[in-house]
This record gives sequence, C-alpha cells and structure tokens, in this order.
Amino acid sequence: MKDRPASRFTKSIAAASLVVGLIIAGAGPAFAGGGTQGNPGGSGPGGSNSQALYVSNAPGHLSYRGQGQWGCRSTPYSTIASAVAVAPNGSTIVVCPGTYNESVTVSGKSLNLLGQGATIAVPNNAGAASQGVVFIGPATAGSTLRGFTITGAGAEALYADGTSNLTIDGNQIVRNDLSCQNDAAEVAGNDCGEGLHLDAVTNSQITNNYLTGNTGGILLTDGIPEGSTGQFAFGFYTQYAGPSFGNLIARNTAVDNVWDCGITMPSHNANAVSASGTPQSAEGGVYNNTVIDNVTVGNGTLDGGGAGILVAAPFPGTGSYNNVIKHNFVVGNGLAGVTIHSHAPDQDVNGNQIIGNFVGTNALAGAAGGTPGDVDFDALGTIGILVGSVSPVTGTVIAGNVIRNNQTGIWTTNNVSGDFTHNFFANDTVAISQLNLP
Repeated sequence: MKDRPASRFTKSIAAASLVVGLIIAGAGPAFAGGGTQGNPGGSGPGGSNSQALYVSNAPGHLSYRGQGQWGCRSTPYSTIASAVAVAPNGSTIVVCPGTYNESVTVSGKSLNLLGQGATIAVPNNAGAASQGVVFIGPATAGSTLRGFTITGAGAEALYADGTSNLTIDGNQIVRNDLSCQNDAAEVAGNDCGEGLHLDAVTNSQITNNYLTGNTGGILLTDGIPEGSTGQFAFGFYTQYAGPSFGNLIARNTAVDNVWDCGITMPSHNANAVSASGTPQSAEGGVYNNTVIDNVTVGNGTLDGGGAGILVAAPFPGTGSYNNVIKHNFVVGNGLAGVTIHSHAPDQDVNGNQIIGNFVGTNALAGAAGGTPGDVDFDALGTIGILVGSVSPVTGTVIAGNVIRNNQTGIWTTNNVSGDFTHNFFANDTVAISQLNLP
C-alpha cells in the first residue's frame, strides 16, 4: 500500500483548528515540579502529605539545572524500578530528566509516577512481550502516569489490568508494540496491544497523550477469562477478566500508528452478553465510556486497515455498548473514521452515540488489496462513518457530525436503527447508505 504524503498530517491539524477548534499541544504540560520532598507540586492518592521519592540517573545527579530543589541531587535511586520497590502506598515518584533503560511494574499499591523530562526506553533485548509501564491489580487504583516519553517496547508502552481511577496524562508514546508490526501484525491478528492498553479498567482518565509510530494508539477492552472463547481467539487470557466502564479518553492525539486503529474499544469477554442478548455488565463488556476531543489521523493504513475510532464485538457473548464518541477530529485512517463492527449473533453494540465529530476522508485501505472500503462488510470506497452488524443494532445515534470528501458519508447495514439526523455532508457522493448484508 502507498504511504500517505508527508504533508497530510500538517494539513489535517490545520483543518482541525479551523473546523472544530481543537488545540494540538502534543502531550500537554508535564508535571511542573517545584515542590518540596513532602509534596512535589501536588497531591496524589495519599493526599498532600504523601511521601515523595526522586529518581535520577545523571552522573552525580547534578547535570540538570534546578535538580537540587527537586531532591534529585541527593537521591539514592538511579532507576524507577528501585524507587517503586520501596515506595509506600500513596507515594509520589518524581523522575528527573534523563533516559531510563528499563521496564516498570506497579502492583500491590497506588503510586504517582511523574516524569520531568524523563524517557523510559525499553531495552532492545527485553523481548517481544516487554512493556514500558504496568499497573496491575485493584491495589493500584488511583495511580498516575504523567509526563513521560515511552519508547521501544516489544509490547505496550503502558499496560493496565484489573484496576480503576487511573490517570494517564501528558505522555508521549512513540514506537512501541514493535513485535506486532510488519508481518507480525497479521500473525497476531487485530488488537495487538497498541501504545496504551487497558484491560478491565474502570473510571479512569486517559488524557492529553501523544501517540505515534506504535502498532495502534489506545486500546480499551474488557478482560479475557481463562478457558474462554477469547483465550482461544487471541491465544492468551488476562489476570483480571472484568468489564471496562466509566473511562474518559480525551484530548489525545493518535497519528500515524499505521498497523491498527487510533482508538479501539472492542469486547473480548464472551461472558459480557448472555445467549439471549442480555448484557451481563458485572462479567464483562466495554460500556459507558466517553471518547471526546481526540485527534486520530493516518492510523491503520497498512495490513488491512484500522479505523480512527473502533467499537467492536468480534464473537458471540461480547458487548461494546452505550459509549459516547463526541467532538473528535478523524481523517485519513485505513477504515471508516468511526467504525462499529459486530460480527456474530448474541452480541451487543447497541446504544453507541457518534455526535458532533469532524470526519474527513477515511477508509483509505480497508478493502481487499488495501483499496478503499471495509472488507468485513464488502463496503467499497471511502467512508466517513460505518456501522456493520450481522444482527440488529438499536439505539444508535449518529448526529451533528460534519462528514466530508467521502464516497459514502454514513454506511450501515439495514438492520441498524436509531437517529441519523442533523449531520452536515460536504462533497460526499452518497450521504447515507443502508445496505443488505452480502
């Protein structure tokens, strides 16, 4: 497939500012610092009196102007992992400027990891499953990851499983999930892990992150039970197998993650929906999440395509429903800008809302041979928004969007019902097309 012209991203960002007023600020402001060791500029889960530890690997801890006031000069910790190991629950770990060649796992406690010009560079010999930062288990609830650059992971830059109330903010996620790229992506299938990957995570905020050069951008899914259909489909199960709900994905920029989607919300838990089609929300499912004010440009343009934003239920018993996708800027992705896929009976993708987005030309490479369209539903040509399902879908809202420069503005199978009003179409050959399944 052809690569996109180098100027596409520049033009797209300019259009975003003009059309929807989004401000592209990269990863957002990093942690400001400047506090004392007892309270370095803010409070975390442990409150304003939570303990602060400092990490610096600079020779003599003296190489960065101002490190003295941050506690970096005298810190005994030269690696992030060493500080994590001894930090009490509720502590803040301030990571001073430098490149840290390591992976970091947090379990059994809640920590604030705050980067001040810090890069986590996963070592080249760490292996295909290597990750940058991991939060695992309920005890990590309330943890923060802010202000880091993370690069070089064979798997995810960030992986979170079975936790809640995380804050993942202002990070730059660059060239991760490397083991899933090129031919390996086809072997592993979809949902390789992406730059940021959250399994069975609730009530968390994923905000102001910049993601580029990863397999995909952000992946939010429910957990996969051991011995389940999901394990056989994906080749693994997760330690925690619950739902993902109540999360906010906002003001992130996912650009040129060319093997998969910019933002993906699939269900992988076959217990999320009963055989009668009733949601089993305590067991699994991806629901009641909000995706707002994000920019997704140039994702999924290789190896069969990926959407700007995808909601999906791949096999019976899965459910991704009642999510809100609002005020995003979505242009130049391999599948339709916003895509909802349901591939089997006994699934639930009902009640998803796609409101007030700017959707430019998309579905550049999702059909056979990398041509425009969506191979899963034999939809051909460029498409702004697509909802395709083998069984009826109800309560879908596609309203108030600006959709332009596509062969089809909104494409759905004819079993999809809801509100498709008040959209503005500009230079779309066909505004709305509802077709029978082939």
